[in-house]
Amino acid sequence: MKNILKILFFAISLILIQSCDAELNQLPNDSISPSTYYKTAADFEAATRGVYSGFLAATYYGGSLLSRPDIMTDNVILAPTGRRSNQAFHEWRHTPNLAWNMMSSAYIVTNRANLILANLDNLPDGAEKNNFEGEARTARALALFDLLKVYSKIPTQSSNANQALGMPIITEVDPAIRKLRPTVSESYAFVISELEAAKSLINTSNGVGRFNKNAVNALLSRAYLYAGQYPQAIAAANDVTATVAERANFPQVWVDSSVDGVIMKINQDRVLDGISIGTEWSQSINNTIVPEYVMSFELFNMYQSNDIRKTSYIKTLADSDNNLYNAIIKMYGEAGQVNGVVDPKIIRAAEVYLNKAEAYAMIPGNDALALAALDEVRSKRYSGFTTGGETGTALLDAIKKERRLELFAEGHRWFDIKRWGQGISRSATDGDFSDGTGSPVPSAYLTLSATSHLFELPIPQDEINVYPEFQQNPDYTN
Repeated sequence: MKNILKILFFAISLILIQSCDAELNQLPNDSISPSTYYKTAADFEAATRGVYSGFLAATYYGGSLLSRPDIMTDNVILAPTGRRSNQAFHEWRHTPNLAWNMMSSAYIVTNRANLILANLDNLPDGAEKNNFEGEARTARALALFDLLKVYSKIPTQSSNANQALGMPIITEVDPAIRKLRPTVSESYAFVISELEAAKSLINTSNGVGRFNKNAVNALLSRAYLYAGQYPQAIAAANDVTATVAERANFPQVWVDSSVDGVIMKINQDRVLDGISIGTEWSQSINNTIVPEYVMSFELFNMYQSNDIRKTSYIKTLADSDNNLYNAIIKMYGEAGQVNGVVDPKIIRAAEVYLNKAEAYAMIPGNDALALAALDEVRSKRYSGFTTGGETGTALLDAIKKERRLELFAEGHRWFDIKRWGQGISRSATDGDFSDGTGSPVPSAYLTLSATSHLFELPIPQDEINVYPEFQQNPDYTN
């Protein structure tokens, strides 16, 4: 972590000393004018833009956090003709020396948020100051929450999860700070307390490109669900006023032509930022596809023909050899584009309803309320929808299935399987082609036990090297 903070301090120092061309009227997203650093509302606005830009890092919402949680599960299959990017993660071969280093990205977001919070008293009291504080605390909470999902156990995962290693809670701006890992319970308590505090500070509306009250409540519904605090998850979900995207608008959400049902996304400029999230799945060359990963044949067959998601998420495309694939077009690009540059969606109303449905289903006697929340999503996805009327185990299974179908390629599957205490089982026969033929998953990478230590990703060895006392996750060796 010291290594992270050294890099972070150097990066921030560069931001603070850089000069702006006199002809430019707009600061870069993550730049702050050195002459009036944190003195005016405009400075805090620039600093806040820097917080949001931090989420777009390639190891974070700019790529890996939206792709690897599916790549490591049964949702997708590697296409051997592609670049074989992320293959080590697809095959669960991650080690401290071959690690997912999201730590740097998340702690950069944290530090930028902490700098805002440390200097807030330079602003007069009032709604504007409160909103900056609310945004910064939400960002800091989300960054820690995301780190916990990747590197730590999830409270509902096992009976001993709350006592396992969490992730350091950083509220200081000292670049040389060293902190050991608290427990999962302590870490989740901080995430939730930060979001609860932000809820009373942040604006009701900041637009879908920034955190606002709906976003905070939505994230609380997720955090409480992960923590196994089901009544609180329901209460937070009920405080969200956003509605599930209408079926007619749903395809446009994924080409950034509609924000229906989107509670929070990170806006990027296709030309200036150009974060090509969709290239994690494939590239398009001369009207053919170069696939990296394609939807698994099993999951493809779970989407019914009257499900709007089937055509919104998947398209049968050919490579240069005329091999057909169930290509992932959910992140293919904005309208008319195939460059993979789209805005990452952080949380949507559909997830909130699914969070609520699952929380209700976990509390005996609430099947009817759980079904109503589930049907709020299903009724907007299937034409001619009629409720299945599920109860008990069948209802919980239906909620889990709908969550898999709805949140595909948005960074959820690995963490859902993990928090449910389940393992992963891939088909031994289905290949990468659209009809299920082609190259299947090698036999060594078909199953992952629910108790495997691999569900907690290793702390990168580079961080351990500069801070030897920092605790590595159990059972990892170099």
